[in-house]
Amino acid sequence: MNVIFPYGEARRVGDAIRWMVGLALILCALAGFRTGPTDARILFTVGTDVPRRVQEFAWHTIETRCNFHRYELEQRSFWAYDARARRVDAAVVYSIEILAEVPWRKWEPPALIEMIILDDGAMRLTALKSSFITCAP
Repeated sequence: MNVIFPYGEARRVGDAIRWMVGLALILCALAGFRTGPTDARILFTVGTDVPRRVQEFAWHTIETRCNFHRYELEQRSFWAYDARARRVDAAVVYSIEILAEVPWRKWEPPALIEMIILDDGAMRLTALKSSFITCAP
């Protein structure tokens, strides 16, 4: 009878249990992170001055005023590479510049979208410019 076999089997089971517990802890830790608001698909930098409702308004503006097909919206990545907020009297003006690209299609130039949103209690779009895609102000 081999006395070493039961020890080796127990050690493999113990290693497997430790591995599964470690994996579960990592998944639980990662579950606490979110990339951004669920209604807005524009990725902003961490600690941005642009609140969530303005981000959602910016995404709604892209969906409704820019000439993207539905499948294009799903394929593209939208990155807010420059987002600034400044106070003007009682309102806050948000200047957002967005890069819209298809990550796997590098030969296609990315679309640049610039928008200015005025928040004085009711949000309004005051300017909208774009390149390589038509957006109606």
